[in-house]
Order: sequence, then C-alpha cells, then structure tokens
Amino acid sequence: MKTKDMKKNTGITLMVLVITIIVLLILAGVTISAITGNNGIIGNAEQAKEETEIANEKEIVEKATIQAMGNNKYGNIEESQLQSELDKETGEGKTEAIDIGEEFEVVFIDTNRYYTVDKEGNVKGEFPIMEDKYPGDITVGKDGEALNGKAETEEGGKPYEIWCIEDLVEWSQNYTNYQNSYIKLGKTLNFESRLSYTNGKILNCNSIEELRDLLTNISGSGFTPIKNFSGTFDGQSNEIQNIYIHKTGRAGLFETVTNATIQNIGISGNITGTTQVGGIVGMVENSATIKACYNKASITNEGTEDMSSVGGICGASHLAKITIINCYNTEYAKIDGSTASGILGVTQTASDLFEIYNSFNLGEIKGKKYAAGMVAFSSNYGKCINVYSTGNITGIEKTGGIMGGAMWNHPSYQFENCYFLKSNTVQQSAGSNVTVNATMLEELTSETIDALNTYITNNSTLTSGWKKWTIENQKPLFVYEK
Repeated sequence: MKTKDMKKNTGITLMVLVITIIVLLILAGVTISAITGNNGIIGNAEQAKEETEIANEKEIVEKATIQAMGNNKYGNIEESQLQSELDKETGEGKTEAIDIGEEFEVVFIDTNRYYTVDKEGNVKGEFPIMEDKYPGDITVGKDGEALNGKAETEEGGKPYEIWCIEDLVEWSQNYTNYQNSYIKLGKTLNFESRLSYTNGKILNCNSIEELRDLLTNISGSGFTPIKNFSGTFDGQSNEIQNIYIHKTGRAGLFETVTNATIQNIGISGNITGTTQVGGIVGMVENSATIKACYNKASITNEGTEDMSSVGGICGASHLAKITIINCYNTEYAKIDGSTASGILGVTQTASDLFEIYNSFNLGEIKGKKYAAGMVAFSSNYGKCINVYSTGNITGIEKTGGIMGGAMWNHPSYQFENCYFLKSNTVQQSAGSNVTVNATMLEELTSETIDALNTYITNNSTLTSGWKKWTIENQKPLFVYEK
C-alpha cells in the first residue's frame, strides 16, 4: 500500500514539475520577447541612447553656431570659425564643418550623422549619411536589391531609386532606358555637398571633387536635364539643391515630359536656357501633372522670341493639358525672361489647356514682354483656382497678378478665389478683353488664408492628399495636416 502511494505521489510530483517547467518556459519566452523584441527593454534602451546622442549633437551644433556668429564682427558664419567652435566642444577630428553654399553641413564622424546650418544660424537634422553601394545604377537599390521601375501599387512593383548624384547623372545621360519608369528620390541631394556623391566615377571623372567641379563650375554647362520622360517621378518630399544648368534650348530638372507625373520635389540653384525654361520642367507635351513641387532656383531665359518663356514650375506647354496642383515659387526665386511667370510661363497652341490649383508665387518676376504670378501668356484657355501671388511682377506689354496676356477672349477661362497684392503688379486684366476674376489686396491677412482653406474644404475634389494654408511673416505657406 505504501509503495502504491509513493508511486502515486511521484507521478503527481513529476506532473507538477512538467507543468512548472512549461510555465517557466512560457514566462521565459515572454521575458525574452520583452527584452529583445522590437519594443523590448534592450530596443527601447538603444533608442533612448540614440535620441540622447542626437539631442546632444544638435545642442553642440547650436552652441558652436552661436559662438561662431558671435565671434564674427558681421554676425556671419564662416566655415573655419564654425569648425573651430566645434573642435572646442568635441575635440579635434570628431566633427567636420562643410560650406555648401546656401548652408553648412556638420558631420559627426563617429556616429555617421550630419546636421545642416543655414546662413541665419538655424540648425536642422539629424540626417544619416547613407552610402549607395551601386552608384550610377538606378536599377539596383542602395543595398543591392534588384528594382524593376514599376509602381509599388503594381504586382511585384519596385520603383527605381536615386540615392546619389551619380544616380541622377546616369538617369540624365541614359534617359531612353527609363522613359516610362516609376522613379523615386531616396534623399535630398546637394550638388555642392560631397555627402551627396559616392565615388564620382561617371562622365569620365575619377573622383568626387572632379565630378562636383564638372557639374557646378559656372564656366561650363552643368547638369544635363532629363529628356523625354513619360513615367512618374516621386521626390518623396526631398530637394535637389544647388543645381546648375546653362544650355541652349530647353532647360529644367526635366527638359521635356510627356504623359508624366512629377511630384513631391523642391529645387534650388541656377537654371538658364534660351527657349522654354522651368525650375521643375522646361516643356510639357501632350499632358502632365505636376503636384506638391516648389522652386527656389533662379530661372533665366536668354531668348528674345515671344515663346521663349520661363516659369518657376514649368516653362511652357505645347499641344498639351497641364495640371499643376499644390505648387509654389518661393521668395528666393528670381524669374527673368521674355515671357515670365511664377508658375507656368506660356501655353503655346490653341489646343493647350492649363489647370492650376492651390498654388502661389512669392518670387520676383521680370518679363521683357509678358509677366504674371500664375500664367504669363495663354494661347487657349484654362483655370486658376485658389491661388495667390505676392511677388513683385514687372513686364513691358502685358502684366498681371494672376495672368499676363491671352491670344483671345475664350469663354471657358475660369478664375476662382484668386488673390494678389495691389502694390506688386500693374494690372488685373489680361490680353484681348479677358478679365481675370481676382481679388486685389493691400496686404495678406489671416482672413485671406481662411478663405483659401475654406475653399479647399468646400470642394471635395481638391481635398484628396491636400495641404492646408497658413501664414507666416506675411507669406502664405503650405503645411501638411496630420
């Protein structure tokens, strides 16, 4: 009897032990997950450490910037002074200050991060220093993954990617290989910054310094614009900075686009051509949609003919329908040409149609013949809906806050909720008895901004993926509503 009880107790004990082991394993699994998982203790600790490092680095940059400006009798920032102050904060060899024209880059060598400082001392960042392992080949991702140039919405779609200047140059040199592709810009690229280059080995160059000099030297022609693009380019809210283009004929980041979509890209630098010139696109043929783009570049047209046009966003359209949405020309841009505008220079033919929605111009516009905030000259008809211009506009023949000249009075012109400053332009009418329905203001007010926002809210076709207007220092701005 005693033996039977002992066996029974032993069985119970073993069962309890097994259950205990299982429970411990479960608890251990939970504990391991809690420690090593995506939101585990280790992960959170590493994230907290990185956030602390970034905050400390940014504080160092801000402090060094203030000291450098304070030590300069004009309150300016110079590369040598900024580097000296950084060395005092971190020790020599830990950081590198680089003057890239419009701003400075401050590189923290150990953490492989950098920050930017503009001429007013404003610090932005942090930005990771990313290396493209396959520069000059946009069919391969920066880490070697194969890409097919199709939209992600398509089955198996993997858009081509631009990660460095070498990639951008490859695209412009061999544009026929990528005409109908979906292409994305992975990060902001600055032609003056060595951080935007990988090895410089393209265009018969052997180093970053050699390629950078070739593309930015004002005695040369600079970057070759991308021709005949018929696909989709998504800048992903990045910029292409300090671009330099000086050539005969059409010019822009894109020389010509046909049946294309260009979106989410800003551009700065200097662009010059002799026919149709734009910050984003020189000429649109057949059709194009340009949305959420902006121009900070100075755009010059050296041509003298009527159709030698220039626009902050697009130079001209030909036998085309062009739709421009949520775009703007900044106060840094100077637009100068025979026919000049902050957004669209000219529509060339009687079959052209333009549609411009929720866009504005802050730049200085100088037209030797026609000049305007939105459209300098129209050969057919179109729409300007919910737009604004504050830039100084001067022209010789026809000048308008919204539209300059028109070939004839077409009944289908549509101008709704358009505004411009009285002091910044000569007239409101445009061309052959075309009356532009626009409100002429003494100054920009919050009430005007409210009217622009209300118009968007009340028109459902305009709200998809849209931005909200705001006002800052008498300037209209777009901000994303989260």
